[in-house]
Amino acid sequence: MAADYLDQGASIRVLMFQEGLSYGAVHRLLTKVAGVEMRRRGSPDNHRAVRSEFDDLDHDPREQLATECADAFKQGSRITELAKQLDLYPMTVLRLLEHAEVASRRLLDRAPRHRRS
Repeated sequence: MAADYLDQGASIRVLMFQEGLSYGAVHRLLTKVAGVEMRRRGSPDNHRAVRSEFDDLDHDPREQLATECADAFKQGSRITELAKQLDLYPMTVLRLLEHAEVASRRLLDRAPRHRRS
């Protein structure tokens, strides 16, 4: 996760979805276990590009990319790997997965929780 955060520019939100963990768990693992210094709050210089990349995709290519990303993610590909292969930002891949209504693979693999009575 540290390499994804530092080298690939993945956000904590991307890592949460990718790993099926909470924000706090991802933050703790990065800071306490891996010793990563967090980026400053706010956005990088390319924040507008990150936000607009998904919106700039035409409908048909967006649907095709969403389907491709969903299939690859369900087969075990990581968001950051897909972003690198498709030359997209990790957040754009996350938005494509959300668009395809894909839940985290890790969440799909877990047994359903039962309410205590």
